[in-house]
Amino acid sequence: MVFVYLDVETYSPHDEPRFGDKIIAIGYEEVGGKLEVLKEWESSEKTVLSEFYNYLRGKLSYEKVRIIGFNVLMFDIIALATRLYRNSVDELENIFQNFKRIYWEDLLRCLYPLNKFSFKGLSAEEIADKLKIEKPKYSNKEICKFYDGHEYGKIVEHLKSDIKFLKDLSYWLKQRTEDVRRILEEKKTKQRL
Repeated sequence: MVFVYLDVETYSPHDEPRFGDKIIAIGYEEVGGKLEVLKEWESSEKTVLSEFYNYLRGKLSYEKVRIIGFNVLMFDIIALATRLYRNSVDELENIFQNFKRIYWEDLLRCLYPLNKFSFKGLSAEEIADKLKIEKPKYSNKEICKFYDGHEYGKIVEHLKSDIKFLKDLSYWLKQRTEDVRRILEEKKTKQRL
């Protein structure tokens, strides 16, 4: 099985991401491999999507794939599937069939039961602070400003720091689940006092 860390950046000018927001960057890194960053501003959204989708289909043709992300179940999968279809990269049925063969590991959802089944306090920044790991550089809310200002290097820095955050958090969850549960509980107890 190949393990792949994934982060998707969209151009989302509204308070919350929307159905039609375009994908402007995809970062992925196989465990033991190097980070790949696909940039819409160097080609097109369709090219970026096609390249990533072809990578996935190639992997799926000979091995199992596990994708590790943060909020990947509620954002990245939906964004990728929607934009793949809207850009005519593949038929919706084929996208669905390929995506259901992937093992999707959402680290946010892994933390949920350790946090007394609450999403409060589980933003990437809050988790990084609590676990004393490096937090993602820049906020997701700054991505549109960087894109509009042609500050693409900052988007790439953010994406790379998101992947590092995923790797660090994944390590914590695999090696120190009980420590994570205790730390999250301590923070909640202090907040109630």
